[in-house]
Amino acid sequence: MADKEAAFDDAVEERVIHKEYKIWKKNTPFLYDLVMTQALEWPSLTAQWLPGVTRPEGKDFSIHRLVLGIKATDLMLKFSSGIF
Repeated sequence: MADKEAAFDDAVEERVIHKEYKIWKKNTPFLYDLVMTQALEWPSLTAQWLPGVTRPEGKDFSIHRLVLGIKATDLMLKFSSGIF
């Protein structure tokens, strides 16, 4: 019984997260000038902005660099070596 309740709770939580993401995604034009998204193969456990910002001359944007870290087993990396 507890397993069914836990599975149900997980499904409900996943639906809520998906719904909130869709709302956020719909409202991004009002919140940001530009948003770029990328679906990752695995969740990123860490994120770090790298120092230094590039501002191309005559352009109205800047380039920031971001490092994402994942936790993957050797087996996962073996089968997805093309991703990295």
